[in-house]
Amino acid sequence: MEQLFKKLNSIIQEYDSFIIMGHKDPDLDSLGSSLGLCEIIESFGKKPYIFLNDKHLENYNSNINQAFEKMEKDVICVNERSYKKIEGKILLIVTDVHMVDRLEYPKLVDIFDTIVLDHHIKSKNYIKTAKFIYIDTNLSSMSELITYYAKYVNIDLDNVIATILLAGIEIDTNGFNLKTTSKTYEAASTLMEMGADSILKQELLKESKDDYVKRASFIRDSFMINDCIAMCIVNKLSNSMELAEIAEELLTFEDIKASYVIGKFDNDVIGVSARSLGDIDVNSVISKIGGGGHSSNAAAQVKDKTIKEVRYEIIDLIQKKD
Repeated sequence: MEQLFKKLNSIIQEYDSFIIMGHKDPDLDSLGSSLGLCEIIESFGKKPYIFLNDKHLENYNSNINQAFEKMEKDVICVNERSYKKIEGKILLIVTDVHMVDRLEYPKLVDIFDTIVLDHHIKSKNYIKTAKFIYIDTNLSSMSELITYYAKYVNIDLDNVIATILLAGIEIDTNGFNLKTTSKTYEAASTLMEMGADSILKQELLKESKDDYVKRASFIRDSFMINDCIAMCIVNKLSNSMELAEIAEELLTFEDIKASYVIGKFDNDVIGVSARSLGDIDVNSVISKIGGGGHSSNAAAQVKDKTIKEVRYEIIDLIQKKD
């Protein structure tokens, strides 16, 4: 990774200001990697800004809002109006996503020089105008990569940011159970040495009782497609985080090696989240309905189809593989 970090250092030196953008429905990995990049860029004497669309703030999950409430360090956020006030030569850094239609505000890739840092399997709908793309599917999370980068440039991250990064790793590995290597534990150890707080991490990962009960009701009504693959239908307006949480929880049950969760994001978009313990390649199915990700962690947003149509399309693809 040393060559990557040398390349990033060289790129950073070319610009004055930086807009850091993650994916829609940000999670703690997207947020943590964005915040970590902010601190790294500041160590170069440059100006970083995080793009968060304030039109969607009320839709962000409680973990994101709580993370910002715990922040003592000043982080400047911009939206689709205020980014226009940023001065100097600007670079857009996209983290934890590479698909254009999954960005918070896709228009920025047509305005600024862009680089992409991600850990998901490359999709056909990647940001083709990017001047530099780095995708490493062996990483557990972007939080893991940014931890390595912070260590490389020899900075100690803010305690709360280190905690958010640690929570991001925990979420993306489903509690260090998926896509976890010795390097993942090394990153977690580094964050603890930087001052990550395990109690605060647990607070960030907490959920409300109502959310838990709702998720449990959907899990109760899930069904088996075959002897080791479960499917769950969420019959209410949802977001990608909710679907992912259900997909991951299904994997904790006996005999389930893979899961597919389908829900409605809005009137025109059906969301799908898929998870696997590793033996089953869920991305091979998800990629055929227009999504992408890892073999053990993939998602899709399908337009102009009903939940029923997406459900039977996935079941058909799985049965054909069998």
